[in-house]
Amino acid sequence: MSIPEFNERGCLPPGQHITTWREFLERFGTNPHRLRLATGLAAALRKLAIAGCTHVVIGGSFVTAKEQPNDFDAYFDDFGLNFETIDPIFIDSDEMERQQEVFGGELQFTFGYDRFLQTDRDGNPRGVIELNPQDLIN
Repeated sequence: MSIPEFNERGCLPPGQHITTWREFLERFGTNPHRLRLATGLAAALRKLAIAGCTHVVIGGSFVTAKEQPNDFDAYFDDFGLNFETIDPIFIDSDEMERQQEVFGGELQFTFGYDRFLQTDRDGNPRGVIELNPQDLIN
C-alpha cells in the first residue's frame, strides 16, 4: 500500500487510495497542528471500530498538501456496524454537531458523502483515503 504523491494542485490524484492507519499518520501527521487533528481522528476511529465499523473514507483539506488544514472530513458506512453500541455522536443529529469540538473534524454517515469528498470547491476531482478503523484497535 502506498499513498500517491500530490498533484500540481496539492491534492491526491482522483480515486480512493487504500492505506493503513500507520501509513496515513506518517504521510499526513507532518506537523504539530496536523498531529492534533490526527489524534482527534484516531479517537473517533477507535469509537467507530469498537462499534464494528470497517470502512472510513477521509477527504477534505487534511489529505492535501495544505500545511494548516482547518479540520478533517470523513464518511463511514454501516457494514458490520452495531447500532446498539455506536456512540450517538456519530448518528444522532443533535449530538453530531459536537464532533468538530470533540474530534476536530466531522465523520458523516451519509450515502454519497464519499463522492462529495472527491471534488474540491471548484469541482476539480481529487483523491481520498480509505482505511479500516479496526487497525487502531487490533
